[in-house]
Amino acid sequence: MPITHAKTGTDPRVSLRYPDGSLIVRTKEIPWTPWGMPGTQFKLLHCDDASSLLVILLKVEPGTVAGVHKHFGAAHAYIVEGGFGYEHGEVFAGDYMVEAGGITHQPFTGPNGLILLGFMFGPIGGLAEDGSLAGVLDIEWHYQTAKANGAVGHIHRPSMEPAPALA
Repeated sequence: MPITHAKTGTDPRVSLRYPDGSLIVRTKEIPWTPWGMPGTQFKLLHCDDASSLLVILLKVEPGTVAGVHKHFGAAHAYIVEGGFGYEHGEVFAGDYMVEAGGITHQPFTGPNGLILLGFMFGPIGGLAEDGSLAGVLDIEWHYQTAKANGAVGHIHRPSMEPAPALA
């Protein structure tokens, strides 16, 4: 039986948190927030401090070359639109990929840009030209950056703050 607006009794534009911990996030209602490099934006969908899990939508403009960076944990991605290339080849809309923790790489987008649904199990470190660590994008960075953009009303961080009330 299909779920309808009338059966749920909720506004389809409002994210929902249920007493059992379940959550529906209305991603279209979350503003894009500038990410850690030019030509990129993200929407923070979920973060779990205990497991270091971070879930984001990432949008990258066409022709963007990422800075060299290291994944401190595994990263999983489903390519929603566009695609990108890197040393393992190219990935396209509809592809699912896993990047092993500990890898260092420099991906680039093609003429269609990229939107991906990403699951990161640990931070990403940007590297300087000499290979030293230049900066880290971890859960706290993502949360505080999205919060400054008014884009975390749906996020609950039990170790950090009480759950915000949702409609």
